[in-house]
Amino acid sequence: MGFSPVNGGNSSNGSSCCDMSLKCRCRWRWDHCFLSSTFLFILVSFVVFGSVATLYAWLIFSPYERPFLSSFGCQDDSEGSWSVGVFYGDSPFSLKPIESKNVWKDESAAWPVSNPVVTCASVSDAGFPSNFVADPFLYVQGDMLFLFYETKNSVTLQGDIGVAKSTDGGATWQHLGIALDEDWHLSYPYVFNHHDDIYMMPESSQKGEIRLYRAINFPLQWALHKVILKRPLVDSVIINHDGNYWLFGSDHSDFGTKKNGELEIWYSSSPLGPWKPHKRNPIYNTDKSLGARNGGRPFIYNGKLYRLGQDCGETYGRRVRVFKVEVLTKDEYREVEVPLGMEEPQKGRNAWNGARYHHLDVQQLSSGEWVGVMDGDRVPSGDSVYRFVLGSAAFAALAALIVLVGVLLGAVKCIIPLSWCPHSSVKRSDAFSVWERPHLFSSKLRRFCTRLNRTSSFFRGRMKPSTCAGKSVLALIFVIGVWLTCVGVRNIYGGNGAEEPYPWKGAYSQFTLITMTYEARLWNLKMYVKHYSRCSSVKEIVVVWNKGQPPELSDFDSVVPVRIRVEKQNSLNNRFKLDPLIKTRAVLELDDDIMMTCDDVERGFRVWREHPDRIVGFYPRLINGNPLKYRDEKYARTHKGYNMILTGAAFIDSKVAFKRYWSEEAKAGREVVDKYFNCEDVLMNFLYANASSSRTVEYVKPTWAIDTSKLSGAAISRNTQVHYQIRSDCLLKFSEMYGTLANRKCDFDGRKDGWDV
Repeated sequence: MGFSPVNGGNSSNGSSCCDMSLKCRCRWRWDHCFLSSTFLFILVSFVVFGSVATLYAWLIFSPYERPFLSSFGCQDDSEGSWSVGVFYGDSPFSLKPIESKNVWKDESAAWPVSNPVVTCASVSDAGFPSNFVADPFLYVQGDMLFLFYETKNSVTLQGDIGVAKSTDGGATWQHLGIALDEDWHLSYPYVFNHHDDIYMMPESSQKGEIRLYRAINFPLQWALHKVILKRPLVDSVIINHDGNYWLFGSDHSDFGTKKNGELEIWYSSSPLGPWKPHKRNPIYNTDKSLGARNGGRPFIYNGKLYRLGQDCGETYGRRVRVFKVEVLTKDEYREVEVPLGMEEPQKGRNAWNGARYHHLDVQQLSSGEWVGVMDGDRVPSGDSVYRFVLGSAAFAALAALIVLVGVLLGAVKCIIPLSWCPHSSVKRSDAFSVWERPHLFSSKLRRFCTRLNRTSSFFRGRMKPSTCAGKSVLALIFVIGVWLTCVGVRNIYGGNGAEEPYPWKGAYSQFTLITMTYEARLWNLKMYVKHYSRCSSVKEIVVVWNKGQPPELSDFDSVVPVRIRVEKQNSLNNRFKLDPLIKTRAVLELDDDIMMTCDDVERGFRVWREHPDRIVGFYPRLINGNPLKYRDEKYARTHKGYNMILTGAAFIDSKVAFKRYWSEEAKAGREVVDKYFNCEDVLMNFLYANASSSRTVEYVKPTWAIDTSKLSGAAISRNTQVHYQIRSDCLLKFSEMYGTLANRKCDFDGRKDGWDV
């Protein structure tokens, strides 16, 4: 398929390349292609669907890059984006993530600290480029925890063994370096103590053997001590049980072995060997979803031995399963699955372990508490490759669809390049037949193109694009083309679909979302809760219920706890009421009629953690003039600055802001708020400015935001003119009480992150 040539002889329509009488009398004029209907049709199609792709990307994808991740690590990897989290519990079956323990670390602005605590970014920032970290193992020395893990080098694309240490129970980690680097892939760094020596047994299946390394200078210097088994076992562990040492591992190299569904056991009187195979080997050679492959260190609890296995059914490393070993002898082995006791992550790809978690190591500390480290990933195995293939297929289908429409409209014709045509212009002869035999394919292709052109003419005559039915068919094809365009753009350029949190000083945290509403807006609240509960850093949603019969908690589709705080008085002051049940320092005050992306929310949270003494929000205002007058965001941008942030969409410090708002000093201001049933956010800005001589507001530009109150009319600001006049009156009163804001102008685009343009 290509451009229509110019016929060298007479032709009835002047558009056929060859007269298809098995001789070719066509000339090719290259300059004609720029005038051909085919070229114009394809150009117009490219412009139309290119515009659709641009509009879709503008609406759906955030225009902001993630500047706080390492520039030379954390590259898109088909193996995933694994990271490591810390868990605590009274037993290995009651583990909860670190954020549930409410651990605060002021130096990292983590209030409280949340998982993951070790990521590719934190390792890369320490000087060791990494695409992901996985297979974590703990080694406990007194009050110090050492973490050994696989790190995939983003330069060599090879697995190495990294090590970090923590002196605060796992809340923060110092990355010490690469403990072991060989010429082959290393992972699963099983570390244990034997006769006062520390050994590491990493997976070396690529080498075809199990190698035991001994610490020369713990934790960074190791030397090969012994090759204990000449077998390419993966994810091997050693456990001392009932007077023998038992080695569990999987050999995927044998013929007929089911990958991730095989398990073998070996036994010895010493971890150094020699090792003998269990009589029933292989113990398992079954479905990969049944947990045969090891998923961490076996542990003993209440005198019982438990083995951890991987469920690889839906994707590699989908989840960890626990098995209680009931019989383990040289001749017999029997185990039964027991519940792990951990809740499945509910936030999908917005959760760091939302797609899979495949490794757990638990240790009991001297205090009696149990600590565990687990890896997790927000995308399934091979996700990046899958997205590229699916996106490419969508674009290929779009191209085929465009050609199909061109054929139906007559704008695209099937032609044969001149170089494929015989150069004789005489009638068919024996000599011509001799020439044509080697060009049988060309001849068949010419006949095929002729039939295709005739078929398209037939359908064009039957469909008649000028008729209503013909236009409907073309419209349907266009809609399909738009859908294919969006699918292609989303899969190739849209990333993995996650709206991830942004770290600050290598740490993550969570915040409480507070909204104030009443019965007339219940439909809106349900949509609000469903959306925001799935944002990565939201810990809890508090609904301040001002009027009417409160809803039942069962009315909400939420993946985080929802608490309804019923107020006795319908007052806007309730928005900032002191609430001892709030466990986070950060609160996002967000009106229930504002819908924005989770990524916008996460960026705002990142900026607030950098400036926790300020009001950080998404709606800027500039208060100036004589007398002071309340105006919209357009006015602030025209005058290139702002000095107020509306707290209907802003982060504030729950430990400072609420106390300040309910102080005796703010009493007169609260009375003004009740009198006008307005201006509570204006008052908060004045109180912040009155308490500090330095900057008190920060603006973050959202990608987009929708005010859903415009769909229902249930809002106090329906009449903009009246609403703004009341706020102007508030400005005058608050200025008399707390001083002016006019001299506190902040410039747009004043931060390095580029999020305040």
